[in-house]
Amino acid sequence: MKRLLLSFVLVALTTSLFAQLPISLGIKGSINSTKITTDNAIAGASSYTLNDLKADAANGFNVGAFLRLKHNKVFLQPELLYSVQKGKTTYSIPTSTTQSGLEGAVTQHMDVKSVQIPLLLGVKVLDLKVASVNLMTGPAMSFILDGSEITLNKTDGVAVDPSLYDPSNFKNNTWDWQAGVGVDVAMLSLDVRYAWGLTNVSEGVSNNDPTVIGFKNKGNTLTLSLGIRLF
Repeated sequence: MKRLLLSFVLVALTTSLFAQLPISLGIKGSINSTKITTDNAIAGASSYTLNDLKADAANGFNVGAFLRLKHNKVFLQPELLYSVQKGKTTYSIPTSTTQSGLEGAVTQHMDVKSVQIPLLLGVKVLDLKVASVNLMTGPAMSFILDGSEITLNKTDGVAVDPSLYDPSNFKNNTWDWQAGVGVDVAMLSLDVRYAWGLTNVSEGVSNNDPTVIGFKNKGNTLTLSLGIRLF
């Protein structure tokens, strides 16, 4: 009951504060380019390390909505987005590993689907009358959804037996830090952001099976967004 009452008070105070600020609501769509970095260690085979690691950026998208709460030149912008991020990493697994079938050059593809909630603090740095320029930064939390997957392929294109690795080894939620610049023209908002991954997207082996390999993966993402403010 105390927690329920405290939650009610916090919601009431927040609503009261927001009610004093000019609020705008909008929808947005984005394209993103994510580079997935992989830890050099092989979980499940801790005495071995990967060789010739190389991360390549891959494209995905975001769609969702945002609020903007303004106070003079400063604004708070929470967002709710459905996000699809993809990445590719290539490396060489030593032939001395016990996981027969994984040795040699391997390409790891990641397809991460999530609900993302950025909370950005922004400031208008330039007002050109017909347009304004903003800077923004803040944290974002993502809830990883079912359907996210990791796939491994040998360099000849043959899929690796999924019993040798964990294809659904994702954390429940992740954090990153975003920063960028935006331009507002009439009811349109265009922004470019870069997000630094603060936590791993996948980590170790979820079933704790020492015969299964898992990889620590973290992503950094460049996003280009176009939004329309509805009011």
